Amino acid sequence: MLIPRAATASSPATSLDWIDQSIAIYLILPILLFCLWFIPLATAILLVLTSFASWQALRGPSTGSTGLNTKFILSVFALSLGWTAVAGVGHFFYSNSDWLTRDAVLHDLSVSGWPPTYLLADASHLILRAPVGYFLPSAAVGYLFGPDAANFAIYLWTVLGWWLFLLAACRLFDTLRERILCLLVLTLFGGMDLLGHAWAYREIAVPGQHIEWWMPSIQYSANTTLLFWVPNHALPAWLGIVLILRHWQQPSLARITPLLATAVPLWSPLAAIGLFPFFLFGLAWRRDRKILFSPWSCFAFIPIALLTMKYLGMDAAEVPHGWMAEMWGTWDLFAYRYVLFCLLEFGFLALILARITHFNRPMQIAVATLCLLPFYYLGIGNDLAMRASVPALCVLALATIRPLAQQQGRTLWHGLLVVTLLVGGLSAAQEPERAFIEPAWKPLGKTIPASVRREHPEAGSLFPAHYFAHEDSTILMALMRQPKALDVSKEKPY
Repeated sequence: MLIPRAATASSPATSLDWIDQSIAIYLILPILLFCLWFIPLATAILLVLTSFASWQALRGPSTGSTGLNTKFILSVFALSLGWTAVAGVGHFFYSNSDWLTRDAVLHDLSVSGWPPTYLLADASHLILRAPVGYFLPSAAVGYLFGPDAANFAIYLWTVLGWWLFLLAACRLFDTLRERILCLLVLTLFGGMDLLGHAWAYREIAVPGQHIEWWMPSIQYSANTTLLFWVPNHALPAWLGIVLILRHWQQPSLARITPLLATAVPLWSPLAAIGLFPFFLFGLAWRRDRKILFSPWSCFAFIPIALLTMKYLGMDAAEVPHGWMAEMWGTWDLFAYRYVLFCLLEFGFLALILARITHFNRPMQIAVATLCLLPFYYLGIGNDLAMRASVPALCVLALATIRPLAQQQGRTLWHGLLVVTLLVGGLSAAQEPERAFIEPAWKPLGKTIPASVRREHPEAGSLFPAHYFAHEDSTILMALMRQPKALDVSKEKPY
């Protein structure tokens, strides 16, 4: 059982240790940089309020003990350095095609004034409207020291996030055996996509083949897929859920909730959606409401939180959305695909866990969330399912650790758990295999429109709706700075 045993581990869940505080600072730092997007007076006010609120959230009772020894902490850091490099972050190994866009976002944030704006042929402007939290610290380094520094900075920034996630997750368990299993499971956790691919294409996947899209228009990504393709969405989801689980129903969760609710959306609004039900049930609302709604922390976050929401919501209606059954044509076809998808991605695992461990509230929320997400799509690639599922999948991954570590009373169900995780691990291994098959390549140093032209030459627009919005006359634009716009009309994609 994952909760409440975590509350009795060597690092008390009623207080914040240095790992908790580091995660909170890691997540809130981009918000502090986002304050610089506004006119000087607004920037000063927002920085003071947000810094003060963050200090209030983190200054309470704390403990220096994490229950993890120095050797273990340094070993996990070394593993994080290597695995993040293999993931393609920093371009030391092969980087997946999504990094064309990630590099372009980092480039535009590094070379232009904040907020980046783009000059169109008709003399109108578009503004970069995207969850930029992951990129901002590295972009600040790139602005000061150049594009190469930004590329290395985003590698180190990702290493730091993955390292903190692994440490925070391992801290939920008491024994070295459990913690080593935790590292293995979280690194290679995924659904049984090999079986799904074989069903969809009547073939066995070749090494390095991307197999996550075996079901049309819906994907629950393996942890390798998330780190190798979308660390910008995965890291806030992973870091947020381990904090919630560790501080479940504790006053400490109420203390840090305003900070997390402010920070996570700028990283990934869809990750925030996936975290919401866990916050909803993880907080002791009646007992801790005064802590949660403290005027010194909660209310001081409101100005930047509202501006962030307004920024992320600009032209949001232009993003494709609708019911999945309508996309697939009929409810009968939807029902068939839905059941098969759920069984292979998480259903068999959840059924096994229900037999061998206490199916507690976080696990119930995880399964309910994963069952509901396929009904509605949002985004060109249905980003809602891919990103909002991350916290729930992480809960199920963590729930396997103690049954795996159990040495007495093992049953056939424990064997089935091992088999299910092995199939999922082999599926997830397709991603690192590609890193050793394909050659590495360097960032192109191009803007987002040029990268779109190169990656999708058939695209009707170089300014996709999920990355750009039209400037409007709202208070948001009145408060934002107006830097010189980037003229991308003559930029070549190569």
